[in-house]
Amino acid sequence: MPKQQASLWTRYDFTPRLGGGVGVYHQSKSFTSVSNAAVLPAFTRVDAAAFFKLTPHIEAQINVENLLDSNYFSSAYNDNNVMPGAPTTARATIRVNF
Repeated sequence: MPKQQASLWTRYDFTPRLGGGVGVYHQSKSFTSVSNAAVLPAFTRVDAAAFFKLTPHIEAQINVENLLDSNYFSSAYNDNNVMPGAPTTARATIRVNF
C-alpha cells in the first residue's frame, strides 16, 4: 500500500453545452508484498475529459486516462506478479436523464 495517493481535477465549461477537465493522479512508491523485497516506483498520471450536452436530457462524455502515455506499475499481487499501468485509454459515455 502506498503511503501517499493524491488526485486533483479541474473543470471548465466553455459554453453551457461544452466543457472540459484535466486531472492529475499521483501515487508514492509502494512495496509489492509484506516481504518488502520489491518496490513499485512512484508515478504520476495525467487524465482528461470532455463533456457535451447534446439535448436537455442527453449528455455525452469522453474520458482519456494516461493522456501522456506514461509507463508505470499500477499494482502488485506479490513479488513476482506486478501489473503495468494501462497505456492511453479512451472511454465514451452517454447519459440519458428521464
